[in-house]
Amino acid sequence: MNIALIFPPSIYQTKQTMPPLGLAWIAGVLRGEGFNVSIIDAVHEELSVNQIIERLKKEGPDLVGLSIGTQNRFLSFETATEIKKNFPEIKIIAGGPHVTLAADDTLKNIKAIDIIIRGEAEKSFLNLVKILEAGGELKSVRGISFRDDVGEVVHNKSAEFVEDLDSLPLPARDLLPPIEEYGQTIPLTNRSCTTVITSRGCPYNCVFCSTARQWGHKIRYRSAKNVVDEIEYLLDNYKLDGVGFFDDVFTMDRQRVLDICDEILKRNLKVSWWCEARANTVDFKMLKKMKEAGCEYISMAIESGSDKILKNIKKVITVEQGIAAAKMIKEAGIKLKVFFIHGLPGETYEDIKKTVYLSRYLYYNIGVEETTQSLAVIYPGTQLEIMAKEMGTLHSDFSWSKPFEEERHHPPLNFCKYQPIFEQPDLSYEDIFKFVRRAKVSYYLSHPMNMLKLFAKNRKSVLKWIKLKAPHQYR
Repeated sequence: MNIALIFPPSIYQTKQTMPPLGLAWIAGVLRGEGFNVSIIDAVHEELSVNQIIERLKKEGPDLVGLSIGTQNRFLSFETATEIKKNFPEIKIIAGGPHVTLAADDTLKNIKAIDIIIRGEAEKSFLNLVKILEAGGELKSVRGISFRDDVGEVVHNKSAEFVEDLDSLPLPARDLLPPIEEYGQTIPLTNRSCTTVITSRGCPYNCVFCSTARQWGHKIRYRSAKNVVDEIEYLLDNYKLDGVGFFDDVFTMDRQRVLDICDEILKRNLKVSWWCEARANTVDFKMLKKMKEAGCEYISMAIESGSDKILKNIKKVITVEQGIAAAKMIKEAGIKLKVFFIHGLPGETYEDIKKTVYLSRYLYYNIGVEETTQSLAVIYPGTQLEIMAKEMGTLHSDFSWSKPFEEERHHPPLNFCKYQPIFEQPDLSYEDIFKFVRRAKVSYYLSHPMNMLKLFAKNRKSVLKWIKLKAPHQYR
């Protein structure tokens, strides 16, 4: 069986800089079982929907898989529809965070999609392909949703997670465009890198995030040896300076972080790397070891300068912890970017002012290299979605599969015009936007080089944002 896995086009990106590792991991598993697999990264290759169709005509797949995120869902749906129109006999399977958490909505409205794989896909996709090849019953495959013979949506029991991540093959990066061409760099440096994922799952339950529903509350880790084996493989086979650990909570298991650092040092690898960290999971001794082993950059989400808001969103940190963590990271000699969100549940003008003040304090007093301000956007399956429906800001007939009647697209803040924004009765979107716009303008005026770097690196994307083109203009 020939299988084509597709990362669909995007209305807001012109060049994919992060390889679609999810598809590459699935491809590695399928290929290991003897299936012929190809990957089409339509974003990186800047392919239109029509160009994808032409590629498929040449490849002649028996099965197509699409990775769908919330921000690119409409072009993904269009891609599926055009594939079905041109190849009606081909089964179209969709996976990814959006359809995992909006499976019912998607199958009821997007008839071109035949089957959805919910959550972690390696086991389910392999089992599904084997069942389809043998002409078996879909109801026997865990972790999938589909329409039955009368058109009713069926959700099979969830699949079990892969407990031993070391048992998975490395992602099939050889099926992607050359990794070096993605142009990924360690932030705030010129060092080339590519993404590595060393764990899955998150024990936290932030109201704006759906990670735990996608990957589970229990964190499953790859061993330090397995992780560093992949790093060594990447350094030996590609022209790279380093890697980026794209885990949700890389620093959660302190001992494993130290073990990874020790393994890097033991092998004398000359590697630079970056990771994401939480304020309540770092300490100075660990950070110094990370720096010694090549860590150059950390991104950390504090989210708010108000302890009240941090409690409201179930962040499980305090402002004081955020400041302390930032100080330790900078004292360890590691570059730092801090993320903030405005418009969170229960937020007032005073709370927003506290967040803006904290952002400035971190830059001017602690030496944080970069901070970023964004709006609270809603994703399917999150508590924000439930709150918005209860408050009436998302109407009872709201569907993730249908474009909004009102388009709110402000390029500096929200890169997808079809992303719902969390609103509150006492703090309107327009009010929040004014605060965030002011904070962003202030930041870039005081950091002109960062503005120039942003434009230089994302020139086409910035121009698209400025022109406010509609999605159909990117096809």
